[in-house]
Amino acid sequence: MRVPVFSSRIFNLKALPWLVLGSGLLATTLWCSSCLKANQLEHERLELELGRQITQAISTRLQTNSAVLDSVVGLFNASSEVSRREFSAFYQTLSRGGNTLKGIQGVGFAAVVPNNNIAAFEQTIRADGLPDFQIKPPGVRALTTAIIYLEPNDWRNQRALGFDMYSQVTRREAMHLAASNGEPALSGPVRLLQETSLRPQVGALLYQAIYKDPNVSFSSPQERFGRLRGWAYSPLSMDDLIHGALANVSHSALKDAGVLIYDTNRKNPDNLLFDNLELANSDRLTHPTWRDVTIANRTWQIGIQLDNRLISASGWTQSLVLQAFLGISLSSLAGLISQGLLNNHLALRQALARELEASKERALAGTVFDSSPIGIVVTDASGLILQVNGAFSQLSGYSELEARGQKTNLLRSGRHESSFYEQMWCAIIQKGYWNGEIWNRHRNGQIMRHELAITAVLDPQQQITNFVGLLRDVSERYTQQEQMRHLATHDPLTGLANRALLIEELNLSLALAKRQGHGVGLLFLDLDAFKPVNDRYGHGTGDVLLQAVGQRLKSCVRESDTVCRQGGDEFVLLIPDAPSLEQLQLIASKLNQALQQPFDDQPELPEGIRISASIGVARWPDHADDADGLLEAADTAMYRAKQMEEPRIATAPSPISS
Repeated sequence: MRVPVFSSRIFNLKALPWLVLGSGLLATTLWCSSCLKANQLEHERLELELGRQITQAISTRLQTNSAVLDSVVGLFNASSEVSRREFSAFYQTLSRGGNTLKGIQGVGFAAVVPNNNIAAFEQTIRADGLPDFQIKPPGVRALTTAIIYLEPNDWRNQRALGFDMYSQVTRREAMHLAASNGEPALSGPVRLLQETSLRPQVGALLYQAIYKDPNVSFSSPQERFGRLRGWAYSPLSMDDLIHGALANVSHSALKDAGVLIYDTNRKNPDNLLFDNLELANSDRLTHPTWRDVTIANRTWQIGIQLDNRLISASGWTQSLVLQAFLGISLSSLAGLISQGLLNNHLALRQALARELEASKERALAGTVFDSSPIGIVVTDASGLILQVNGAFSQLSGYSELEARGQKTNLLRSGRHESSFYEQMWCAIIQKGYWNGEIWNRHRNGQIMRHELAITAVLDPQQQITNFVGLLRDVSERYTQQEQMRHLATHDPLTGLANRALLIEELNLSLALAKRQGHGVGLLFLDLDAFKPVNDRYGHGTGDVLLQAVGQRLKSCVRESDTVCRQGGDEFVLLIPDAPSLEQLQLIASKLNQALQQPFDDQPELPEGIRISASIGVARWPDHADDADGLLEAADTAMYRAKQMEEPRIATAPSPISS
């Protein structure tokens, strides 16, 4: 079957943008690959060459320092005794050499001190112009040494005079090596005694042994130690030393290059001697070239990392990146222009279809919003009302026009503390939602109970843009619940707490008292001669009398106290933060006196009715450990009071006496 020419042309047109794009990208890739390989080789060559020059400069600098020590050894070999003045004059001669001593903290001599003659040695040095001289740290060691000369004689170097360097491990290793083979020896990294700043430089020490009878050959290392006079040495500040060496490197790639130097081949923070860009232990240390250099019987490892802006290790340069970008851009542009024209019609149709679908969804959402039986309110991030539905207007009394632009606190009832709203908004901000019940004020002033759920709406950056509140009236349900709870916890005749509520309040009071360390008081009251009144005047009068007693008891106590009717003519007073027993007895006496007053304010009661009570007093923790025990103790005390003369007030016996 032949393919129509028209269809074939359409196929070729669709393939043309991809052919153009592919050809351009292929050419760009081949060119960049060739340049990358050449740049990688050049990067490696530059790092190796720069590393060689830096290594040579450091070696030259340390060889110069070693030559300085050789001259000190020559000074001591030429004379059996070198005075402090002679050593100082010799240093002044060296210091005239310009950069010769750059990076060297000083030039000194550490003498071997016979262990059997330490005191005499110290006295000799003191007599030579150092009245405060003392070998430190004190104590007897297998080999004792002391720094006796150190130039320049400034306050920093004076701090080191008398120090036994052989007592410290890192220094001792280098001193022992120098004394064993007669060659210069470089120590590992140390903190120099001269350093006083908060960020001291890393230091090292270069040693050269000085022997007695230097012209006589040695037969063994032991003989070297036997003829050892001491060491010529130089404390070296690494930053000053290395910067001085780098100043002699003229390679252009050194600018902005990272230079790291470690003692030995262990790259850990304790062995770091120099790091000009603070690359060590950072993610910026990516492609260093390392090389070893042995100086004064010690191996240093020197790392070089070129600045990526010059040539990166991967071979990329700013020029090559620009070339690649231009190649990709031009290739893509040609393909995109043709592809864009081809896709324009399809994109337009898709956009129209999406807009139609979105319009339908918005219409549906609006219908649901307006017809919902639940009140809905939408605010901005600051709480200003943007939109409400009809159900909200019915619940609040505010139309959409009246509510829009207002704060949501226009419904605030005043029944909640400010802390309630603070906790509510804190939960919304932290969790994104809050739900619970709240008292709101209708526009007509009526207080209503609403069930409220608030949700925070977030944008793609997780920032709050809106709040959506759902509101439902639960006033009737709340009223029924409150009535049921009141009936379950209160005496129907007097309105006082019943025994169930008393037990609940008593347990709460005991739990709080155990934490805060105060007492809980219980007064058990039984009305005296109530039965004759009830029998003579009838139950109606008895009920009125019980109500009057309940009101009088409540008027005599605090709001925090709980008055309970146990049943019949028995009442209980709970004092949650009870004072002492003596004060509880005073309260009981006050209650009894109040009950004995005439009930003239009760017109329904016959004239002349008087009444009193037998009162049992108990206190936690004096009389019981728990609620049941405290009730039983107060009840027992009340029965004891019944047997007493006026006033009938008795205190519960202590558990021990009972």
